[in-house]
Amino acid sequence: MGTRLVALYLMLTGLAVAVYFIAVSWQYSGADQPYPVEPYPVWEVLHWFMAAAILIALLSAFADKRRLGATGEPREQLAVNALFYALLGVGLLFFRSWPSLLRGGEYDLLVWSSINMVLPVVLAAVGMRLWRGNHGKEH
Repeated sequence: MGTRLVALYLMLTGLAVAVYFIAVSWQYSGADQPYPVEPYPVWEVLHWFMAAAILIALLSAFADKRRLGATGEPREQLAVNALFYALLGVGLLFFRSWPSLLRGGEYDLLVWSSINMVLPVVLAAVGMRLWRGNHGKEH
């Protein structure tokens, strides 16, 4: 049951990021500008959920990677490694950029657009993996 709750959290966070990423361009005029005239209060809250989801997903993917080791079948190894390194990359971008925003720094449109496009996909992938019970299973 706990694994399914974690999976649901990851998938809902990814869905929220994807939906709001699309909706923000309709909600605010000038949303495609490097720094918006008015801040996006939803992002300020959503970033906390994103940070927790990234850490949870990274721990889950790392646990899968360790359990699989070098003995797993190549297809499964590729899937687990691709997911882990995609999460690691988006996590590095997120945790490098987010503290700057918290301190009132500038909004980098390219970086945040990249994060908001990749994060929902990897969170959904980890969430579905956990939901289906593939977490840590060797084939």
